[in-house]
Amino acid sequence: MKNPPHRAWLVCLGGALAMFAVMGLGVNVFSIYQPEIIRLNGFTDAQGSWITTTRSLFILATLLCVNQLCTRFGLRRVMSAGVLLVGLSCLCFAFADRFLLYCAAAALTGVGYCLAGMVPISLAVGRWFQDRQGLALGLASAGSGVSTVFAPVLLTGVVKEQGITAAFLWEGAVMFLCALLVWLLVQDAPGAAGPYRRPGSVPGPDKRSGGAGLSRSQWTLLLLAALFVGATGGPGFSHLTMLYTSSGYSSLFVAGLLSYLGAMISLGKIVCGQVYDRLGGLGGNCFAFGTLLLALALCTLAPIGGVLLPVLAITAFGLGLSITAVSPARWAGDLCADYESGVRSITLAFTAGMLVFGPLPGLLADWLGGYVPAYAAFFTLLLAAYLIVQGLYRKRT
Repeated sequence: MKNPPHRAWLVCLGGALAMFAVMGLGVNVFSIYQPEIIRLNGFTDAQGSWITTTRSLFILATLLCVNQLCTRFGLRRVMSAGVLLVGLSCLCFAFADRFLLYCAAAALTGVGYCLAGMVPISLAVGRWFQDRQGLALGLASAGSGVSTVFAPVLLTGVVKEQGITAAFLWEGAVMFLCALLVWLLVQDAPGAAGPYRRPGSVPGPDKRSGGAGLSRSQWTLLLLAALFVGATGGPGFSHLTMLYTSSGYSSLFVAGLLSYLGAMISLGKIVCGQVYDRLGGLGGNCFAFGTLLLALALCTLAPIGGVLLPVLAITAFGLGLSITAVSPARWAGDLCADYESGVRSITLAFTAGMLVFGPLPGLLADWLGGYVPAYAAFFTLLLAAYLIVQGLYRKRT
């Protein structure tokens, strides 16, 4: 008789549901609402960008204490509370009628996203998996892409037929259900059974101890690279709808692109986890950075029109967004002396990049009349991040 699946895979499923809710619905799909919020309230493009920037600010603030909260209250409680907070933010968005209320709702999203996002999920994978950590992290983080597959088209239809308030209320109901499921699936530690190991594998050293550590200057460079990656993974992603709608594409076509993007996000995270497991850090970085650089180059061609270029850009963007979920944990394990502290610090720098560069697309659109210049800037920043990270890896090998 075959042994039952290890409990670790249920924890992985709980992480996927948390990402489905807080990142997929709470953050990724918000780009569907952004043009409608700007239109209904008469906001400027810069104000629209500041709503998402507020979210990033509160993600950044919560990151300063998320490790301590996970240690004190446990992963199960913290992750479930995070999903609940994002559900509450949906209720706030549903009834907001002024700029400050939208920012307050975004702040709730930011706190909840951090409490149920990649930091606690990376800690859970580190505790529950001795082997196949890349695959487990890819599967858990892929939950955000699953919701992005169908939610944009469904929510766009709800917005057109019932209004934006109804769409936010439906989304909030789904969030509360996800919070219950996360509570049932996630456990804090494997206990006597130990973490997941391949059949025949023997218990090994704790991989969360990480590498030998970086010098102060190398550590500064790694955080700078994470800051640059945050520019693309945050505002670069959240302004894709603005890029293509301002280039003349219909809202339904853009919603379809976002649904397709969700499938590519899920696929990219799973594939990237496998690449890291099989080829190591250098190979995984080439996959993640390479696909995202290609996506940004194609995004700068949005005004050309047609169907092929947007589809190619979204394909590459979805595959490359694995850099925001799978790569930080891998960098922490390969380069940092303390895995858990490394994950938090890299994620903190990544979120700081979202915050620092968050207003950039809207400001450039107001000044230059379009979103293409922002994507050219993101390409330059991401290329610099790639050169920094690969340089650090080569110095360590």
